[in-house]
Parts: sequence; structure tokens; C-alpha cells
Amino acid sequence: MGQALSFIVLAMYKESEITKNTVVSTIVLTSEGEEKMDFLLKKNLLLMIRALYFCMEEKWAELGRRYNITPAQQHILFLLSTNQNVLSPSEIGELGCWHGSTVTRLLKPLKERGMIQVGIDQKNPRYKKVEITSEGKSLLKQLVEAVEDMDNFPCDISSLSQEEVIHFLTYAQKILDVHKGEPFKQKVINGKIGWNEFTEEAVDYQI
Repeated sequence: MGQALSFIVLAMYKESEITKNTVVSTIVLTSEGEEKMDFLLKKNLLLMIRALYFCMEEKWAELGRRYNITPAQQHILFLLSTNQNVLSPSEIGELGCWHGSTVTRLLKPLKERGMIQVGIDQKNPRYKKVEITSEGKSLLKQLVEAVEDMDNFPCDISSLSQEEVIHFLTYAQKILDVHKGEPFKQKVINGKIGWNEFTEEAVDYQI
């Protein structure tokens, strides 16, 4: 029965596969009747997400070369600015999806350039706190303004309508909700940059 249903699904997509030159995968039904992705669909999903990441990283790195700051370090400044300007190293690791040793390595050059300051948490002296400085906020403001003027950032999506982009973000958010949960969504995806002494207000699209 399962094989027959898989064959029917494949036949339904046959015309689309030929006319649009799109790789199509079958949907396999388990003995309990639940849908399960087969290997081909998993492979396509993995390779597609990986390729999209590198497309995005190219533009992000281009911005970094202009201001002598890596994409990861840019992201740290963003995370600090959207979370009352202060986070612990472990919080930065959690929100940035980095290992603790990676966070330590990323913070060092930012501290040396005066973009952040690292101190002791007054409420819990055993832990450290990382705070963005006025120099860090100034650089972040320059980065935001540069992004506004860059075409095709973070990648070329000119082939999509605004509605299609919103649909894409909505589907991606459903995946993130499973893996990261609501706090990640609010602190990162829907985070608003706090300029403090700057008068401009950030306009962020919220899903």
C-alpha cells in the first residue's frame, strides 16, 4: 500500500519535474500512515540551505571587508544592541549559535578595538558581562546605513516578489520555532536595535 501511494505521488509531480526541470522527491508513508521525507528530499533540503548560506555570506563578508569587521563580529554588535546593550558570553553564544570558545575568540578583537567592554557581573561576580560601547554603536550605525544602500543584500532575491519573500520567511520561522523557540525569535529575529543616544528608530520586519 505504501509503495503504491508513493508511486501515485511521484506520478502527480511527473509533469512538473519535466517542464520545470525541478528535482522532485517522493513522500513515503510509514506503516502507521505518517508522512516521512525520503533521502532525496533530505539531501535537497540540506544542499539548498547550505548554498543559500554561502550566497548570503558573500555579501555579508563584502560589507565586513569595507569596515574591517567579520560577519560574526557584526552579529555580536547587533545582538548586544537588540538586548539592552549587555549580554553574558554564554548568552551571546546561545543567541549567535556559537560554542563558548568561539565567543571568546570573537570578543577579543572587538575589545581591542574598543567596540565592546567586558566586565564583571555585579549581581553575580563569578560571571562576566559584555557591553557595546559608543564606538561599537557608531560602527553598527554605519553598517546599518551601508546595508540600506546595498542592492541585493543579503543576497539577490530580485526573482521573488515581496509576498514570496514573506512566505519564505514564514516557512523558515516555523523551522526555527522547533529548534530555537520563542525567546530566540523575540531576541534575535524580531530584535530592534537600540541606539540610545541616536535619535533614529530602527524599522525591523517582524514575523
